[in-house]
Amino acid sequence: MSNYLPINMYSIIYRSIADPDFSTIDIYQMLSRSRDNNQENGVTGCLLYHQNQFIQLLEGEKNVITSLYEKILKDSRHRNIATIKEKQINAPIFLDWSMAFHDFQQNGNAKHQKLKKIDQIFEQSSAFDKGSDMALDFFKNVNDILFTKN
Repeated sequence: MSNYLPINMYSIIYRSIADPDFSTIDIYQMLSRSRDNNQENGVTGCLLYHQNQFIQLLEGEKNVITSLYEKILKDSRHRNIATIKEKQINAPIFLDWSMAFHDFQQNGNAKHQKLKKIDQIFEQSSAFDKGSDMALDFFKNVNDILFTKN
């Protein structure tokens, strides 16, 4: 990832429900393609998956992010897509990640394990340094997905 930051930085957070036929293998294949595309287009972010739910934070140049999000909204691999927040930002939270990912279902459902992983993700981001309201909204929704009974 280059150190160049576009002037017109933008971020979108959304949640969605995975299609029941969208397997773990499909998720990892999608993730691999997304990481390559994101790196080419200067997109960073974080995608989390738990109990058939996705939450994603995307960051990058505004027209790149809005174009990408339009494609996501049309993607049949998930439904009930809800935009949580979108706004102009000064700097990305996940600067070094073309797409951070964690599948909480594959790594245990114990509350302490989930909290430990959230802490690791938070520490590897610049959320502490930048005091971002996008980070707060993202991690609040991560908490809702991980600790709310379905």
